[in-house]
Amino acid sequence: MAEHRRITIIVKGKNTYDKWTLTQWIYEIKDILEEEYNIEISVQEETTNDEYPIIAVEGIDVYEGLPGEEGYLIEILKKVLDEILQRKTKQDMEI
Repeated sequence: MAEHRRITIIVKGKNTYDKWTLTQWIYEIKDILEEEYNIEISVQEETTNDEYPIIAVEGIDVYEGLPGEEGYLIEILKKVLDEILQRKTKQDMEI
């Protein structure tokens, strides 16, 4: 069985309702993304002075604010994961 790649998603910002909601949504869709991409996702929170929550994937800020619904969040994260995993596949092929 292939080893699962570990992806870190960090939700940064002040401890607000929006940050809490965003973090909960990520936990709710985590299993879907892990299964679809054959990865392991680590969800972390970081308290910063940012007014609106920020999603960072693998250390790169990818979205600021609270998406209108979970479905939009899934699409944001899928686009980012496609880019990250495609880049990783290209690097593996060059070795």
